[in-house]
Amino acid sequence: MIVEEAPGIFSAPHSTAAGKNVIVLGEQAALAIDVGAYPEEGRLMADFIRERGYDPNRVIITHGHRDHILGGEAFRGSDVYAPRKTVAEIQRQIPSFRRQLGLDEAAISARILHPTITFDSQLWIDLGARQLHLFPTPGHSPDIVSIYLSDCRLLVASDTVVTGIVPAIFHSSLELEASINQLKQLDIETLIAGHGPVLRGQAVIQEWLNWLTAYIGDIRSAVASMIAAGERKRDAIVESIRYDEHIGERLPKDRHGMPKRHRNAVAKIADEEMAATCYDWAQ
Repeated sequence: MIVEEAPGIFSAPHSTAAGKNVIVLGEQAALAIDVGAYPEEGRLMADFIRERGYDPNRVIITHGHRDHILGGEAFRGSDVYAPRKTVAEIQRQIPSFRRQLGLDEAAISARILHPTITFDSQLWIDLGARQLHLFPTPGHSPDIVSIYLSDCRLLVASDTVVTGIVPAIFHSSLELEASINQLKQLDIETLIAGHGPVLRGQAVIQEWLNWLTAYIGDIRSAVASMIAAGERKRDAIVESIRYDEHIGERLPKDRHGMPKRHRNAVAKIADEEMAATCYDWAQ
């Protein structure tokens, strides 16, 4: 179900962990932000745009993960904006796409909505009386961007901010923490996360962003303490930093493989801390 989250800005569901794509309507043009993992998810967005009298010919890809780029069949021939780093990130992801989908490389490439317009740092897109500001917020992935619309104080955070799952850290927890701290400086009244409920109100949004950075920082501190005390077994660290202590009832433990997501976050931070100390994990 497509939902209007602010005047002319809509969230569109996709099937990966309560995911959300976004549609933005301006006076002169419309634009989709991400296209989901399956053709029907992108088609839902393209049909919606067309029904409102616009051509579905502009897309932003926030980063190169499967649930953002594999559902774009209905947007073939569009202008596809993406960070320059996303081109390399897509190529890096193709072997995992092949394993997950059981398709050969040609079939995978045909499913991907490839970028046609790339940028290195920031980009502004004008849709007519509505401007989107794209800027890097790495951490979840190296290439990811968030999108701010000042006219309605709305942030499309992609997977830099998730509200329904434990944050997934595929690139760098330090960069993710810094990116979230950067977002705290914005005047945000509505936040559309890559996965989970839309947040409204500055106090609610700031509280959630504060919790995310505290979660990452607390895990890092716990991991560092165990390493300083002589622990050299990765599994022992991962199992000792428990979901109930660091997340509790804030996120539903029985959805989206949440305990595994927490263990993955701990494992990533543990690997980073061990690399920083120049130690090796015990076998």
